[in-house]
Amino acid sequence: GTVCPGSRRFSSVRRTPVSAPPSLGAWLGWYDRAMVTEPKLSAQEYLAMPEEPPYSEYVFGEVIRKMAPPKKHVSLVEEFSHFLGGYRRRVGGFSGAEQRVRFETERGAEFRLPDYAYWAPAKPQGPDETLLPPTLAVEVRSPGESMESQRAKCRYYRRYGVDVAWLVDPEARSVEVFEDDRDGVQLANDASLQSVLLPGFELRVVELFAALA
Repeated sequence: GTVCPGSRRFSSVRRTPVSAPPSLGAWLGWYDRAMVTEPKLSAQEYLAMPEEPPYSEYVFGEVIRKMAPPKKHVSLVEEFSHFLGGYRRRVGGFSGAEQRVRFETERGAEFRLPDYAYWAPAKPQGPDETLLPPTLAVEVRSPGESMESQRAKCRYYRRYGVDVAWLVDPEARSVEVFEDDRDGVQLANDASLQSVLLPGFELRVVELFAALA
């Protein structure tokens, strides 16, 4: 989701890339050159913040606020909720939108909220407050977010424990897959979203974007 400034406890706003080890920053591409961040704080301080909209993520010692998603974004997340929710009811596991996920990184614990996520039955979920990385993480690009930054986010997921990431662009009506040796492979319009880690699940790309018609 898109990030925005503003917080009851922080007032400083910066539009510059946050600090990162050069090798990791280069690997990410950098995460989001247009991100709006708040002053650095500890993971414990982040977790103590009130859970109220706009929800926030915590990465590289920064709090990243998420804006309310636009209509197309909401429609696509609802489609994933419908299809992946139905799949979960058939085979088990857990799924949900904007679930707080804890990632163990070289810098310590960081927390992200994938637009939608699914944990297969055998995938450890962790505690309710901070879930462990899911089997699948879905990101839907919001206006103002570059595809480069969202690809970096999907690579972050894969680097730190997510098995599969799907990146959806509502404007281009495209889906990119991050799984195994596929690093941002765009699916054809007549292809389907599926994975060996989600046996029996199949969602045609055209069916997904029919929600935007």
